[in-house]
Amino acid sequence: MNKFTKSLLSGVALCALTPLPALAVSHPAFTFTAVHAGRMVNKTKFHVPERLHLTYTFSVYASVKMDLGVKTQIGGLYRWNSTVSGHSTICSNPKQKMTFDSKKTLYGKLSAATETYSMGCPSGPTTYYGTDYKLTDPNGYGKTDHFRSSLIGRFQGVGGRYKGTLNIDENLTILSN
Repeated sequence: MNKFTKSLLSGVALCALTPLPALAVSHPAFTFTAVHAGRMVNKTKFHVPERLHLTYTFSVYASVKMDLGVKTQIGGLYRWNSTVSGHSTICSNPKQKMTFDSKKTLYGKLSAATETYSMGCPSGPTTYYGTDYKLTDPNGYGKTDHFRSSLIGRFQGVGGRYKGTLNIDENLTILSN
C-alpha cells in the first residue's frame, strides 16, 4: 500500500470516529478540523469551553427590479434562534447584528434591513435581519452585483451559549422597473 492510500484510509477512519463523542450530547451541527492531502480544509473555533462558534454559509441568487437611488430589500430575512426548555424557538430575542464585508458594491450601497414579526409569540415581536440595496450607478441595470453579509449572534443552545456566524454570499441581478 502506498503512502497516499494509507493517508486516505486513515482519513476515513478519523472521519468515522471523530463525530461519535459529539453524538452522545445534544449539540447543534458544527464543523471540526478536517485535513485533505495534508492541508487543513475546515476548522471550528472554540472560544471558551461553554461557548461554541458555529459558522454556516448560504449562497443567494436574486433578480430584483429597482429604481435608481431607492432602497430595495433583497434576499431573505434571517435570525438565530435560542433554545428554551430543550426546543429551538423563534420567540427568543438573542443578541444579533448584520455586518458587510464592504458597504459599497460595484453598482450600489448596502445597509442592514430589519423587520419584526410577532409570529404569535407571547414575549412580543422578534427581529429578523436582511440586506437593503440602493442602486447608485445607472450602468448597473442588467448587470450582476456580488457582495457578502454576515449575521452574527449569541444565542442559547441545548449544550450552552453559542456564537454563530451566518455568511450570506449574494449575487444580485439588477433589473429596471
